[in-house]
Amino acid sequence: MLFFILLSMFGCAAELDIESASEEEQIEQVETEDEIPTEFGIINSDDCDQLSIGSDVCNMVLYDHNEEVWQLYEHEGKVILLDFSTVWCGPCQNAGHYAQPLQDEYGDDFLFVTVLIDGATGEPPTKEEVDEWVSVHNITTSPVLYGNRTLLDQTGETGYKIGGYPTYVFLDQNLQIHVGTVGFNQPYIRSIIEELL
Repeated sequence: MLFFILLSMFGCAAELDIESASEEEQIEQVETEDEIPTEFGIINSDDCDQLSIGSDVCNMVLYDHNEEVWQLYEHEGKVILLDFSTVWCGPCQNAGHYAQPLQDEYGDDFLFVTVLIDGATGEPPTKEEVDEWVSVHNITTSPVLYGNRTLLDQTGETGYKIGGYPTYVFLDQNLQIHVGTVGFNQPYIRSIIEELL
């Protein structure tokens, strides 16, 4: 009897037994397990690439500035502007101030996504660098993603063709490449967003 009293006081963490769990508990556990991707970066497959205008892009799975998993394919149906930037790039820093205002102006049918490829040292960005980017640029709803150089590929087969920073890649509602450009030009950026919306 003392054993059961002690066990109830100092018991082990409960583990869900799928066979004896209710249907609702089973569904909840499976949904939770499905939420964590097994691959990060560009998820290559035979039916996608980043080769040229009109290409169906591959899914991109990264952590965002809130340390939550962000998946490109979850945003199909929106016009997406992918901003490939680095912390060490002065023009990227200047252009970063436009991310949230553009997001706010164009609303729910548009998504401005900053993908930070490098931190200040050329290595992937640190949490502190991403947090500072979000703070300095007053980001509230425009995602800032933890990227790295594995997202880049000059052939476009396994990553994006980036010729300089910042590089902007516009995706239409079907997640096809509409156009890309190097450098920030606000009137041009706005004209492409408006064309796609």
